[in-house]
This record gives sequence, structure tokens and C-alpha cells, in this order.
Amino acid sequence: MMSEWKKVSVSDLGRIVTGKTPKTAISEYYGGCIPFLTPSDDMSVKYVLTTSKTITEDGKNSVKNAVIPKNSICVSCIGSDLGKVVITTKETVTNQQINSVIVNTELYDVDFVYYAMVILGKVLNYHSKTSTAVPIVNKSTFSQYEILCPVLSEQRKIARILSEIDSKIAINTAINENLRLQAA
Repeated sequence: MMSEWKKVSVSDLGRIVTGKTPKTAISEYYGGCIPFLTPSDDMSVKYVLTTSKTITEDGKNSVKNAVIPKNSICVSCIGSDLGKVVITTKETVTNQQINSVIVNTELYDVDFVYYAMVILGKVLNYHSKTSTAVPIVNKSTFSQYEILCPVLSEQRKIARILSEIDSKIAINTAINENLRLQAA
């Protein structure tokens, strides 16, 4: 029997963090081993494995309230990339164009929240295309969006199925790319 799904706001899913850029004038803040995620990085994948920019411990400490842990859900909230979603694979800092959800894993499954945010991201992106202003979703607006959510055990079942499908897609994509390279 299907459990009842409840409407929950994004802010109910966990702690929302808006990114912050360490001062770019301070070169000692950049070039370390801490990922610095921006919307210009590849956000078409489920997990962010590399970022074009990295920061140092000093850079991280300069924006310590904006540091997010592994398994945070990052959502691009400005411009043409609005609504793109990735999961962090290690402690990360993002710029202010990204709002992240540090998921409360006692109540919510990280993968389920990821897939829910992908759907919400498409809604955000659609709204951005129908607006004349530069599309931007601030933290308070982002936090108020609602998703439908079942109980944790059901979230896990749904997320497991979707993750298995994503894994198969990734394998097929890799095979196709390999075949393309061999044919070239």
C-alpha cells in the first residue's frame, strides 16, 4: 500500500545554505584542494567530482558559514543555468548563485531529495524562461518551494530505482563514447 505523500517546503528538507565567494583579490584563497562549485561547472551529472576552481583552507575559513558537507544537494539559482542540480562528493564551497540543501537524513533520503530537486529545477527553469528580468531565485524564495514527499522507507525505494536507472544510463553513455572514439 502506498503511503500518503505530504507537501513539504524545501526548508523542511534540511539546512539551506547560499554559497559565498572567497575574496578573489586574495590569491592565497585559491588553488587548494577544496572544490569551489559554480554554475559554470558541469552540473549535468548527478555527482560533482571535479570543479574548475578550487580553494585553500584559508579560502574556506574566509567563508566558513558557506561550507557544505559531502552529500549536499546544490541547485543553481540564477541565469540560464537556473535549476541545475548536483550532489557534492566531498566538503565543498559554492558561489552565491547556488543554494544548497544539507539534507536532514533522519527524515529524508539524499538521493530522493536530489531527484525531487531535479524536478523542482525544471519548474524554476521554466519560470525563468517566462520572465523578462534576469532570472534569480533567492534563498527565502527557494526555501518556500514545496515538493511532495512520502515516508523515508518509500523515499529510499524510489531513490534506489531511479539511481539504478541513472547508473545504467551512465554505463551506456560511456560505452557509446568509447565506440565513437574507436570509430573516429
